[in-house]
Amino acid sequence: MEANTGVNSFGKIKQVARILPLLSILGLTSCFGSSLTNLLVSSVKLTPANPSIATAGSQAFILSVTYLDGTTDHEPPDETTWTSDNKDVATIDKLGVATGVSAGTANIGGSFQGNNAHTVLTVTGLNKNAIAAVGDSRTLHVTNLATEQKMTFAANPLSDSITVSSGGDSENAAAAEVSVRPEHGPAWIAIDPSGKFLYVVNHASESVSVFAIEWRTGALNAVEGSPVRAGAKPWSVEVDPDGAGLSVAHLEDKDVSRFHIDLVNGALTPE
Repeated sequence: MEANTGVNSFGKIKQVARILPLLSILGLTSCFGSSLTNLLVSSVKLTPANPSIATAGSQAFILSVTYLDGTTDHEPPDETTWTSDNKDVATIDKLGVATGVSAGTANIGGSFQGNNAHTVLTVTGLNKNAIAAVGDSRTLHVTNLATEQKMTFAANPLSDSITVSSGGDSENAAAAEVSVRPEHGPAWIAIDPSGKFLYVVNHASESVSVFAIEWRTGALNAVEGSPVRAGAKPWSVEVDPDGAGLSVAHLEDKDVSRFHIDLVNGALTPE
């Protein structure tokens, strides 16, 4: 009898394991409570990652949750718990908007149903390269704090392109499509703290494309040596606060691929 009980219990566990990804896909996990939802989560991240803002500037954050089936969900800011470990440098409100108080760094935390993520916010004095970025892993609204120019970048995995819009209202501003081909599946983007370079993870091609941003014309120009191989199943990209390095995380591997950034031309070199 004991042997049969063990077999039956193992069978039940296997059945639950089979339906978890399906529940996630169907969006039914909320019906079963946060405990089951947490079992489906493979990683959580705050986007944008490691941003820099000027004193008195602001930065909006989004908590991105990636599930075992590979889908990513951006949790509502007002349903996320936000923290700053250094309020003398930056404060953050209930909607995930951080405000720079003085020069320095602060660890910004976001928590949703027991899933926690942190990133570093750097606050600097206003300078010609300071930017403010608002958005998530696929769309970034970027403001040049010195010139007050605004640009929006959006990844389009179905068309293998990046949409670039100039002006504050991205819906009404003139937009251009910049192709990442021969690469495929652009899905996660990041901008360096100086606002000079855009980095794009191409999921299908397992690579990172690098573009130089021309603020005067609103153009994106491919950097020499781009794209760069990123390893198996790259998922997200983060630029270091000082702009000198870049990290690529992988969907099914805890290892992180590291790259050195050439501060002059934005080119990547594996570390």
